[in-house]
Amino acid sequence: MIAAMVALGAAATGCAAADPKAAPAAAPPVVDAIPTLATADGRALPIAQYLISPDEDRRIETARTALIGSCMKRFGFDYAPVATGTKPDLMTRRYYLTDAASAAAQGYHWGAPADQKQRSATPQPPAPEMQAVLGRGRGAPAESAAPAERTHNGIAIPPGGCLGEADDTLTRGGGILQDDAGALEINGQGFADSMADGRVKAAFAAWSRCMKEKGQTYASPVDAVGDERWFSSPTATAPEIAAATADIGCKQQNNVVGIWFAVETAYQDRAVQADLKRLEQTRKAIDVTLANAAATKAS
Repeated sequence: MIAAMVALGAAATGCAAADPKAAPAAAPPVVDAIPTLATADGRALPIAQYLISPDEDRRIETARTALIGSCMKRFGFDYAPVATGTKPDLMTRRYYLTDAASAAAQGYHWGAPADQKQRSATPQPPAPEMQAVLGRGRGAPAESAAPAERTHNGIAIPPGGCLGEADDTLTRGGGILQDDAGALEINGQGFADSMADGRVKAAFAAWSRCMKEKGQTYASPVDAVGDERWFSSPTATAPEIAAATADIGCKQQNNVVGIWFAVETAYQDRAVQADLKRLEQTRKAIDVTLANAAATKAS
């Protein structure tokens, strides 16, 4: 049943009346194969290679921390930047709740209370004298003092401070420290397009019928995870765990994750191919930064 709906789902898109002056909407991309997936963890979308991965981000941040600390020592400060946390994997809960063990233990809640408390902690700002040397990094507003006046202990403070010096070192030769805006746009638009695709909507409808049979009334997995009842308690309640467990079972029964992943992959692949030349330059820029980071560690 669900296979037939997926095959016919593309015909369900684009039902609104078209504006004759507007450019014709692109047809939904063809999906050649649909994997059977309980979770998309460990999978990769086409845009992933053009974004800084969590591992790459960790390597860059480790080198940046070392560079900042070395610069600050030149000015007599023993300073280590506060850890900014780990960049989440692109596929972490990409299609909302998919882990059966997590559903049974925490429902739709995510993360331990201790982790949440740590993330909410606000670090104390450095003293003004230290902040002047630390700076604000690349792209920050120009300092009010003239460059010749910006010294500490008789040593000239680099443009942007030690943060700026570290950033300049890591991006030397054309590197980048943040994800490319165009790549992020493809990542977000691919997800939005998949949500509007007839094949994914058909999978949601099958999921919804399955949930109804289990006593849960939701039109889509998005509605289930966003149920306001779950936000009234710091931990999962019995009804929440029941809904989350049913959610997982219905996703697996109707291969919602496999269909969703395949459809989004098709949309992203089309967008990547349309912007491939520029995205390849983005990948080269990331590699330049990684090489600079590796050289910093070696020195």
